Amino acid sequence: MAELNGLRVGLASAGDPTDPAGYSGAPASLLAALRSLGVDAPAIAGTPPAEAWLLRAAILARLRPADLRAPRATAARERAGAQLGRPVQVARERRLARALRAAEPLDGVVQHGSEYRLPHGTRYVTIEDATSKLARRSFDWPHHVGTRPADHRNHDARAADVYARAVACCAMSHWAAASLVEDFGVPPGKVHVVGLGAVRRLAPPAHRDWTVPRFLFVGFAWERKNGPAVLRAFARLREEQPGATLDVVGGHPPLDAPGVTGHGTIALDDPDGEARLAALFDRATCFVMPSRHEPAGQVFIEAGSAGIPSVGGAHGGAATSIGPGGAVVDPDDDAAILEAMRRLGAGDGAREAGELGLAHSALLTWELVAERLVRALAVPGVDTSGLAAFL
Repeated sequence: MAELNGLRVGLASAGDPTDPAGYSGAPASLLAALRSLGVDAPAIAGTPPAEAWLLRAAILARLRPADLRAPRATAARERAGAQLGRPVQVARERRLARALRAAEPLDGVVQHGSEYRLPHGTRYVTIEDATSKLARRSFDWPHHVGTRPADHRNHDARAADVYARAVACCAMSHWAAASLVEDFGVPPGKVHVVGLGAVRRLAPPAHRDWTVPRFLFVGFAWERKNGPAVLRAFARLREEQPGATLDVVGGHPPLDAPGVTGHGTIALDDPDGEARLAALFDRATCFVMPSRHEPAGQVFIEAGSAGIPSVGGAHGGAATSIGPGGAVVDPDDDAAILEAMRRLGAGDGAREAGELGLAHSALLTWELVAERLVRALAVPGVDTSGLAAFL
């Protein structure tokens, strides 16, 4: 590995990069990974002072007289637009500028997200799981519902400026990388796929029985993660293979079907919850979550590290996380989901795909993502030849 001791690279985020719950833990994981490589990595937080009051004021400024008939519903709808609007963004960018000055000198910055600008003259690379245009086109994300066309235009224009001034634009998936080129005109040579890591890394059990399909679904957004389609496909598969089982974890409704066990939400911030989930991965032969939309999918990396194949959805970046260790299918095609579950549920095909997934998951760690980001930053005088290659 290249010698990175002495390199000073900040990690900027719209929120607090040290918060393990923020943005699915990605900024905090990246910060820890950079530091584990020997990089001096200060956290550059963009949370404005009195952010809650500023956001309330921005929401109120957007209300119209007719909105006062249902102020709470309107405020909820306008929240996303207010977060992307000029008052909040100006306050965030000023906070980031002050944090950057306090952290100087810096060799560069990793900017998580593209909804804010860093000061001119900052050497930085971006990293994100989806562009603004891609997210709007793909799914009704909460931060886009209720926003106005002007909010979209301003958001896209801000992102385009961020990409234009960046040394490189890094994406967690090939899906997001394609949008940088096709939707924002970023030169292909400036775009790099760096992947993502997983909060939890598992290990295959000493022995796994591949003779009977034992599926596992872990998803908290039941409809978006396509839980109903998984239940339909599993019901048909169990008619063919009566011994098949399906364990469901997350925000699912009451479940009462042959072979299906609902575990509800498992708390992962305590050892008992971690042990319960690890045991479910140990006895599973296939992970199945063909989401209607999935920007990246850390859980597929977890499944790969556990040595089992995955069935994911083709709408999003899951293909990069799954790699050769499974399949992506049209989430609206029940027959395709069923066929993938048949092929990857048990037997030699499942075992071989699990082995490929295990090998692929080794490429997707936050430490390797951090190496790729330092490579993309291309700090003059720093030898990056020993760092991980782009995906």
